[in-house]
Amino acid sequence: MEINEDRLREALNADPEFRLQARFWNTQFRVVTDTQNLLVRLVDGEVVTVDTAATPFDTWDFQLAGTDEHWGALLAPVPPPFYQDYYAAMLYHGFRIEGNMKMIMAYYPAIRRTREVLAQVVAGQEVAI
Repeated sequence: MEINEDRLREALNADPEFRLQARFWNTQFRVVTDTQNLLVRLVDGEVVTVDTAATPFDTWDFQLAGTDEHWGALLAPVPPPFYQDYYAAMLYHGFRIEGNMKMIMAYYPAIRRTREVLAQVVAGQEVAI
């Protein structure tokens, strides 16, 4: 599974639901797969960068981390049971959401929306506006 960083930035910024839920949000978070470690930076709810060369020394507020198998199931057009949401995948399949839990809870609607946008990016679909 490959996540195109430019497409991810464009898709998140073009998604009205994500933008509404992420408004006023300043953060950095990681998206970790078997082969990628993306550092997504938001300023006032807008994705300004998606860095593919993140290092262990970069700071982040939270991360969404799983194997390619986890991500494949999460981003499937019809996800298998307990892969329709990051938390269900964490509770039942070992996917990881970790970091600043206050921030995660405060912005979970935006975080949850990233799953649907990522699914569209990975599938190469246009994002509905």
